[in-house]
Formats: sequence, C-alpha cells, structure tokens
Amino acid sequence: MCIKIDRRLITAVWLLVISSIGSGVAAAPQKTRVLYFSSFPEILQPADKPGLAELATAIAEETAKNPDLFFIHGGASLGPSVFGAMDNGAHMVDIVNALNPSVMAIGKREFSYGYDNFVLNALSASFPLVTSNLADARTNGPIDATYPSYILQSGGTAIGVIALTSANAISEYGATQAVLLEPSKATKDTAAALRDEGADAIILLADTDFDDLSALRADGTVDVIFYTHNFDNPQSLDHQGKLLTQGALDGKIIAVDFWLENKSGSSPELVTSAELLTLANYGKDPLVASIIDGYRERLEQLLGPGIAPVTKAFDTLRSNIRSRENAFANLIADALREQVSADIALLNSGTIRGNVRYSIGHKISRGDIQRELPFGGRSALVRILGSDIQKTLEHGLDCGTRSDGCFTQVANIQVTFDSNKPKGERIITLLVGGQPIEADRYYKVATSDFMAKGNDGYEHLGKAEKIFGLGTNRVIWNVVVEYIERMGEVAPILEGRIHNIAGDSKPVQSGAEEKGAEDNQPDLIGAVNE
Repeated sequence: MCIKIDRRLITAVWLLVISSIGSGVAAAPQKTRVLYFSSFPEILQPADKPGLAELATAIAEETAKNPDLFFIHGGASLGPSVFGAMDNGAHMVDIVNALNPSVMAIGKREFSYGYDNFVLNALSASFPLVTSNLADARTNGPIDATYPSYILQSGGTAIGVIALTSANAISEYGATQAVLLEPSKATKDTAAALRDEGADAIILLADTDFDDLSALRADGTVDVIFYTHNFDNPQSLDHQGKLLTQGALDGKIIAVDFWLENKSGSSPELVTSAELLTLANYGKDPLVASIIDGYRERLEQLLGPGIAPVTKAFDTLRSNIRSRENAFANLIADALREQVSADIALLNSGTIRGNVRYSIGHKISRGDIQRELPFGGRSALVRILGSDIQKTLEHGLDCGTRSDGCFTQVANIQVTFDSNKPKGERIITLLVGGQPIEADRYYKVATSDFMAKGNDGYEHLGKAEKIFGLGTNRVIWNVVVEYIERMGEVAPILEGRIHNIAGDSKPVQSGAEEKGAEDNQPDLIGAVNE
C-alpha cells in the first residue's frame, strides 16, 4: 500500500520554481529530514542512561524545527526484554505508538515471542510495519497487518521505504509461518515499483544480520541504507556512499536530510547529508516517561526483592557466552537438567541475553534472572541417540567459531574439541556423566521448547521423540529462580565441560564494540571482583 506520486509533476513544479527566480539568488532547496533509531527493546535503564522518553523529546524538538520530518524506527525492539517475557512485547508497541513513527522495520527480534504474537502486536500498532522479503507462507502475500513497502511524502521529496528482515527470523526465532524472499531480488523489484510510483529517493532498512549491502546503493537500486545497530555491524548508515558507524547502541539518533538539487541544469538530483544527535542531550518526555514508569512499577511488584547473594563473581557477556563454557550458563543448564530428570542438558547460548557482570555481594533478583532469560522459553525433554547428540554438539561448536547464539551450553557433558579441524569433525572426546557416549544408546536430553522444535539449526532435536510429564513446559527463568532459592547463593564455576585444545582465548573485539555492549545494558550489578 503506497501513496502514488507523479514524479514528473514534482519535477515540473521544481523547475517552475527555479525559472521564476530568474537571475536573482536561488531559493534554498526544501529539505526533508529523517530521524532513525533502532535496537532498544529494554525499557529498564539505569537512572543516568537516556532512553525512549528522551527519544520522544528529540523527535518533538526536531519536528518543531523541521516541518518536513519523518521518524523511522529500525526495529529490533519488540523483544527480547524483561517485561516482554510477561506480555509478549505488547508494552513496547504501547510505547512506540506514543513515539508515533512514520514507519517501522520488521527485524528478526520482532518475532522474539513467536509469529502469532508478532501479528497480534502488528495489529495493535498505530504505525505501518514493513518487511519487503518476508511473506506469509499460506498466501505468499504480506504478513497480516504489515506492508511490503511504503512511501513517505513530504513537501520536498517522496521517499520510498524498503525493509529487509534477516533469514534468522525463521531459523533462529522460529517464524516458520513465514517464507523468505531472496533479499537482493526483493529489494530491486520493490525499488523499481517505488520509483514508478514517484519516489525521488529510496531508503533501505537492513536487519541486524545484514552488514554490507553497499552493492545495492552503488548500482542505484537504493540511495540510503540504515543498518539496524548491532554489536557486529561495521556501519550504521550508508548515505550515497558516505558511511557512519555510530548509532543507537552509542546513544545516538541518526538524522539525514534529503533534498533535490539542480546541479546540471536539467533534472534535479538527490542530495543527502547526515549528522548524529546525542540522546543524552534531551530531557524526558512526560507522556512517554509516565508510560514507562507505569510498566516499571508493575514489573518491580511482580519480580520482588533479591533471592540469593552472589558469592563468586561471574559474567554473561555476549563475547564470552557465545564461544565457550560459561559459569552462569552451567548453572542454567544444571537447573534445567534437574527440573526434568534428564541425562544431559543442551541450551543455545543466545537464550541468555543479560550481557553484564555480577560482583560479589550483589543479591540476585527475579528481575536479574528474567533479564538473562527474556524470551519466556519453556523446559522440554527429548529422547535421542548418542550419535545424534554428537552431531548436535558439532553444530553448536561450529556456531562458536563465529560467536553465534546457536553455540551450545551443556550439563553433565564433557566435550573436548579442536576448533582448527573441519566443520563436523571437531569433537575429539565426548563424555556423558564421565563415561564415553554410546552412539546407539538413547539419552534423555533437557532443552528448551525452542530447540526441541528444531530451531537455531538443531534439526536432530526437532526430529527427536518428545517426552511430556512432570517438569516439562515450565518457564525456564522460573526454574532457575527456584534452583537458586534452593542453593541459597549464586556461585557458578567453570568445570571444563567444553574444552578447545586449540585454545579458549577470548575472541578479539574492538573497544567500541565492548563499550557499546556494556553501556547499553542495565548496569545494576557493579564490576566483577577479579
């Protein structure tokens, strides 16, 4: 559904204005400003960190200064989050409605609570949600309550909007009711249609897993690319070949001005310029702040006080938890295994999202646990051959070579591997309960309902026999809370469950990436006591 604009009419009017000026000083071109922000699913922020209330003020102040202004939300914000595990992201739709974006991209994280819940959230949105390369598997048409593209019409420029959603919306986030269209073809076809409908400029909104789409800008398919800001993306903006790297994770709003300029005396050409606005420079919008405060108060009542002290420091930093054994992941896997009386436990590390450090003396609360496990996943139990367990772990180890969330954390397993060996041939020894795994023996494996469906590349778990009974279908963060309450303290340790003989050295990350990771997470737990 796009507003049809006759580009020839716009060009004629523009030329008429120029000709009427005669030999005098040319009038300044009419600029259209676009504000862009993304990647902000968590409403709970430390008191000294700006958030969505400040974003609302920035939008209002910029709108007052720029009559032709659009706010574009880049997505990656309906989940996962602490409160989202309770209401499936509905509260964030409520808040984004108050921000009143002109359009919002659909990223993979919008499916954090499943396809059906995404559709319910889309139906509740007062703004258009766009994906140009995901379609409903039943109809091959747009997903309910979404658009395949959109045109933003201002007095100066008609801007077409295309949004690419990561394939991991299906493979990692379980949106299996959708089908994926080839991204490049979808972009080219949609851009051509938008140009025919009068678009002077084309914006491409790229999900977190797209890190270089410059070819689509270089060949003129699109003019500007906004990249959903993520820890791994090398840039946040490509406007006509000029790059920016900072974005929402750095507390920045991206502002891009569009205008048409007659450089050659014939048809006007598109020109863009960009700047970064610092979120911390704006005060809180009273309306949005009151909405957030209401949800915060409800959450504090639901999650209650601390449940056990930290007696050994640990972290859940993304760079650690997705590439090696992690102490807190061990605790979660142990709790899950005990809950369903399984032989072993397997859990994808992307389930754990806190990305923070816990110091000795901090009292772990239910809120901390839910922040770590925000998807609301449930306990599951499957029966699977030892040979398939080994294949499953080979998949998880491969994920670790690229620090992907499908890296496997384990319980009652000791695996020794060599990351320098070829994919699928890395495991050297594999023990279950201290004994070599038996390829033709069936084992009971505790996992999440997400993995038990075969998501995140765990196809062998998806094909395994499901066992239902006492302990299954429990919300995993509740299982972990009860486990910690029984222990009376939190002192997770590394036990050599996963050992890489090629070396377990920490993956190299840039200082900005590490800073971005920590500065944009709830800093409620202090620094690790080394």
